[in-house]
Amino acid sequence: MMEYEYEIDPRGLQGKPGSVVLKKDKQNLIGISIGGGAPLCPCLYVVQVFDNTPASREGVLQAGDEIVGVNGKSLRGKTKVDVARAIQAVKEEVTINYVKLHAEPTEGKTLDIILKKMKHRIVEHMSSSTADALGLSRAILCNDGLVKKMEELEQNSNIYKGLLDHARQFLQSFYNLAQTHKELGEIFASIGVRELQPNASEAFAIFSEAHRNFEKLGMDYLKKVKPMLSDLNTYLSKAIPDTKLTIKKYADAKFEYLSYCLKVKEMDDEEYAYAALHESLYRVETGNYDYRVVLRCRQLARERFAKLRSDVLVKLELLDQKHVQDIVFQLQRFVAAVTEYHENCYSVLKDANVFPIEVDLTRGALGNPLK
Repeated sequence: MMEYEYEIDPRGLQGKPGSVVLKKDKQNLIGISIGGGAPLCPCLYVVQVFDNTPASREGVLQAGDEIVGVNGKSLRGKTKVDVARAIQAVKEEVTINYVKLHAEPTEGKTLDIILKKMKHRIVEHMSSSTADALGLSRAILCNDGLVKKMEELEQNSNIYKGLLDHARQFLQSFYNLAQTHKELGEIFASIGVRELQPNASEAFAIFSEAHRNFEKLGMDYLKKVKPMLSDLNTYLSKAIPDTKLTIKKYADAKFEYLSYCLKVKEMDDEEYAYAALHESLYRVETGNYDYRVVLRCRQLARERFAKLRSDVLVKLELLDQKHVQDIVFQLQRFVAAVTEYHENCYSVLKDANVFPIEVDLTRGALGNPLK
């Protein structure tokens, strides 16, 4: 078995060697980009694993891993172009020998990354002209439709707040109306008991019972409609805040990913500047471990960012569906309950057709005897 030479991390951390067999796609590619190599860097490493490729589906190779061999041949002293050609020369399946990067994601989350995240947060809320005046770019931020969804959620939140307030006021007014019917029923019952004429007494008793029925029908109506409040409040106090929180987590993951992208670019620019001057850069000539750690952190940040973006899209779609369905359902419930209430009240009032009522005003319960 061939022994592969690989760089020892100067920090004393040694990665675990291994190999993976990748089946090539129709374009004869495995889906990775390669960095490092002769003449400047003593090792070759994975810069990026592209989505929906053999390498990403296999899930073994990650950004920052050292590549030490292709199909049993050592890559010691080779350039990245040599490695790309060696991989392309193999058809259908290729074996990649690697050494895993021994690194914790927290190693790459430096103060510089935190400051870059803060800058992205500040830029997001700036106008384009302000950002340009400060020499900051916000092109990658201002086209994010998901973050703009926060405004739509805020509008929906205001709609539901208005519906809740209106529903509470309406139900309170309706309750007061039902209590008024009840009091009128008691008043008519009291008049009927004191009325001396039998026909008038019976009429007031019937009218009293009708108003008491109005009160019962009103309370039944309130029981049917009152769940609207809890349903609307659930959407307002749980569904919308939960989605907002997911969007905020997504935005945070996006800012972190962009920060690592910016860090990689800065390190690339530094490397190109030294190469142009034909000077050596210590981190490059010692294996570029710090750069590889940032590459790994960028990959992990991108995976988290992509997952949260998917979660946000799903939640927004479900929330939009719930918003439409919920409004329609609540309106149908309200209209059906109002219709039933009015039909029942009309039926009660129709059965209580007691007019005209003959009352002897000189002796009845409505007032003092006339003189």
